[in-house]
Amino acid sequence: MKASPFVRKLLIGVGSIAAVIGIVVAIVFQATSGLTKVADNFFEALKQGDTDQALKYFSEQALNQSSKENLDDFRVDNSLSDLKNLSWSNRSISMPGGGELTGTVHLKNGQNIPLTLSFKKDGEDWKIYSIKKEAAGIVDGVDGGELPSEKRLIRLSRKTTSRFVDAIKTNDFSSFYGAISHVWSLETSPEKLSQVFKQFRKIYETNPASHQYFESLATMQPIFTEKPSINQSSFLVVSGKYNVKPEFTFVYKYIFEGLGWKLVGIEAKF
Repeated sequence: MKASPFVRKLLIGVGSIAAVIGIVVAIVFQATSGLTKVADNFFEALKQGDTDQALKYFSEQALNQSSKENLDDFRVDNSLSDLKNLSWSNRSISMPGGGELTGTVHLKNGQNIPLTLSFKKDGEDWKIYSIKKEAAGIVDGVDGGELPSEKRLIRLSRKTTSRFVDAIKTNDFSSFYGAISHVWSLETSPEKLSQVFKQFRKIYETNPASHQYFESLATMQPIFTEKPSINQSSFLVVSGKYNVKPEFTFVYKYIFEGLGWKLVGIEAKF
């Protein structure tokens, strides 16, 4: 039976649409092949335990002094030495110089870890800007307002306090500055930070009895005075105190960059 002219035209039209879709898919895969290559190499380096190599796939904006430590934790907490394979369900390119992969890390034990990687263009190369997990863990997605675990919030706060105390003791905010977020680093400097907290430095320098006070802050467990939250600006806000005399209170604000939360603001007083 011969097909009618209408049916023949319809089949030709459907075939043409399918061909166009095929071309679009091919273009998307070609355009995003650089993203998947970087992601695959990054996870392969982690599988081999080579965190130094893995860090080379991150953009400069995503790195700071704590990046290697965060990456080591990420590798161990997610059992990436048992990586089986990766699958990428969604991939996209945004202008100018942005990209994103959404997919799943498959482990040999059958566990699946959904995550999203964002990228920035560095010259001709793609670099990872951040990795967000869809489930709770060392890297917590911020889009849904998901908080890190209490254990990680305590560890994050203690590290911030310890860096702050070290800066006060040495009168050198260079190391503290090196660990803050890229966003904040563009707006301040070690010298500006030193000026902001000159009252703390003056007390430490003129009152030897205060030395033990500051030493204790670096070793004590913080007490949260308000429930940690993520505000409308996607800042993680942690408010708390240390049970010392006089009482030390703080508000630490973090933004998600690279592999973790990085300091973007601090209020401290006693």
